[in-house]
Amino acid sequence: MAFELPDLDTKDSAGLQAALIRRIPQFTTEWTDFNDSDPGITLLQLLCWISESLLYQTNAIPIQTQQNFLRQVLGLAFSSNVTPYSQNAQQQYDFAFEALRSVLAQMENGQALSKAQLQQAVLNFLNAPYLALSLQDVDKLAMETNLMLLAQQAQSGKPPALLVQRADSLVRDSATRLYILSSAKWAYRLPSYPNTLPPDAAGGLRRVLVYQAPNGSAAQTAKQNEANLLAQVNYYLRPRVLLGSRVDVAAAQLTAINIGAAVTCPAHVDLGTVLDAMMSSVFTYFLPTDRWAYNQAPLAANVQLLLERVPGVASVERLTLAFVPTVRLADFAQLGVNAVLADLPPGPAALVYRGLPRLRCLSLYARHAA
Repeated sequence: MAFELPDLDTKDSAGLQAALIRRIPQFTTEWTDFNDSDPGITLLQLLCWISESLLYQTNAIPIQTQQNFLRQVLGLAFSSNVTPYSQNAQQQYDFAFEALRSVLAQMENGQALSKAQLQQAVLNFLNAPYLALSLQDVDKLAMETNLMLLAQQAQSGKPPALLVQRADSLVRDSATRLYILSSAKWAYRLPSYPNTLPPDAAGGLRRVLVYQAPNGSAAQTAKQNEANLLAQVNYYLRPRVLLGSRVDVAAAQLTAINIGAAVTCPAHVDLGTVLDAMMSSVFTYFLPTDRWAYNQAPLAANVQLLLERVPGVASVERLTLAFVPTVRLADFAQLGVNAVLADLPPGPAALVYRGLPRLRCLSLYARHAA
């Protein structure tokens, strides 16, 4: 949306004349003839006519003014000019600056750009964050790392191994903690047992989906690619962090989710089709998209509502949702807890959820209602 300039051409000469005549008694009581035959009124009419013309000319801002404003914001008279700022913009991958400079180059090449297009180009440049001042700025700048990686690909011809899929920044102590979720693909498998078993005694079927973690050389490669991506994000953010501030870049924390559910279906429904639809719905639901706020734990009630909405599901008989908690001794140390795990009282471990969800095991069972 282009910014709106004030409309200065809102009064005509007749309106100006009427407003000025009403003010005459405030300055003198000897001027009593306000007819057109009065020489003072004639002079006033002339001045009002000139004022109307000046307002019209002032309001009619030419396109050259918009172009010069773009040059002023950019700090360049011509797109080919080299300044210390333009050199840093190239070295530090300032894409907003380069985009505005390309608009200036289009103007120089004779491309006709409207006033609204010029205004929008300037607004895009001014609204683009350059410094990591707020958490939202940190998130946006971290996502802009993808543009840097793609620019490096255009230069080298080698595609990046990973991109930034999601960035979440949180305030931790005196620093900002930035969690990066990469575009690494998660592998899942359908084990032959129990997916290939025939219906049980109750006529029910079971489907199990299990997360397949990389191992061996694949695990080492995945770990190295993740480290390289974090290093690239840190490199992109370094010149954009103010002196005295600190942004720590780390991989996103992922909490493994185990889900078990049993449903009943009407007699005429194909159980295999219902199980496939349930698996697809739950799997899609737990993808770490913008649906999930960082550190927002999933609720069993929401999963149950999701299953009840699957076509062919009559009721949910059983539902279990469990996290796989991870003990982080560094957090205990910061809290000043002087204890070891053996000193903790016996009992089940507390479900500590951190970061984003990653489905670890999905076990579904469906049977026809009696």
